[in-house]
Amino acid sequence: MLKLNLVKELNEMLSIENAATVRIASRIEDTPIEGLKQILQRHLEVTNVKKRRLHDILSQFGETPTDAKADLLASFVTANIDKLQSKTKSSKVSKKEGEGKEEKQTKDLKHFLPEDYEIVQLRQDFAINHGELRAYESLIENMKKMDIPHKQENASLLEKSMKEEEAMVYWYKTHTPLILDNLWPRVIHSTVRRGQNYLLNHTSTKIPIVIIYADLVGSTKMSMTLPIDNLVSIVRIFDYHISNVVDSLGGYVLKYAGDAVISFFPTHIDNQNKFLSSKAAVESGKLMIKSIQEEVNSFMHKIYKFPELSVKIGIDAGESAIVQFGYDQHSPIDILGYAMNVASKIMSITEANNVSIGENVYRSLDSELQNEFHELTIPNERWKYVNYGTKRPYKIYTLSA
Repeated sequence: MLKLNLVKELNEMLSIENAATVRIASRIEDTPIEGLKQILQRHLEVTNVKKRRLHDILSQFGETPTDAKADLLASFVTANIDKLQSKTKSSKVSKKEGEGKEEKQTKDLKHFLPEDYEIVQLRQDFAINHGELRAYESLIENMKKMDIPHKQENASLLEKSMKEEEAMVYWYKTHTPLILDNLWPRVIHSTVRRGQNYLLNHTSTKIPIVIIYADLVGSTKMSMTLPIDNLVSIVRIFDYHISNVVDSLGGYVLKYAGDAVISFFPTHIDNQNKFLSSKAAVESGKLMIKSIQEEVNSFMHKIYKFPELSVKIGIDAGESAIVQFGYDQHSPIDILGYAMNVASKIMSITEANNVSIGENVYRSLDSELQNEFHELTIPNERWKYVNYGTKRPYKIYTLSA
């Protein structure tokens, strides 16, 4: 029984490598990044070597190596944050569910710019390679527990494959930020365009929306002390990660203002939609902090020795005017209103790596989420904003430590 389980696991690993060779070959053909083509070509050669090792081990057991191909996205690529319903939880999905998700994702990607598509592929590449690394670790651990012929020799072969996979994971982790930096000038256009296209349908009207200001802490000092190339890279990567969180939760980027990303979540008059928009905005703020701390700083600070980045976030909600500065469809569109001003001021008094919200947003949250916040005490000379419904000082709430 143990031998049968091991053979099954070896064939499952082989089916992953079979699928990987197909994906890597496709990536070599499709990626617009010449430097990545060379890396992928080497990775394809290594993957074929790993396949031969698995063939050899299976042959020792007198078993026929499989020619099946695993569903890599269903096996290793976790869901990006399902429009708020699942928050940040990720899980493996069944093959049928995975195929449906992959089909939908492919359909959605057809509407992306080539650079957007490449960014999605890069993230998938990393997730797949990371998943393969974990699979090899599990396979080796199980093999070492068994009393089988040539155990040490076969475990050594699998360990070579694992180390080669580990090297590829490290490559993606360290180089993807630099690739994103090169793609950024074109990607940024499509990100802002989404927000502009949404607002185009509401020009010269007032609509209720939730505004988010996300500010890069310490950028003024960095602008005076860092080489300009380093500063540009930091701002671009910061903006990309903040924007990616907003996009993944169904929000829109309005614009990039110096060191800040201004985004919004549309809302409606009925309480349920207003609740969901406020919740989405709060969740995006929390995820922005997590993304900067766990993703950006892990490579920008630890590997490239750039300054450790922090973000502070202010959120408010209210009816706002949609104004287009010009008369043709491509003229820039902006949002004007009390909520825009208050969100900016809330951000300015928020501590690094924290989220603060106005009472309009706070009242729209359920009690469980409200309990994560406490009211912020602000001296009168620092806070002049009032609630126009009550004429009292407008309350601000911040995430509790």
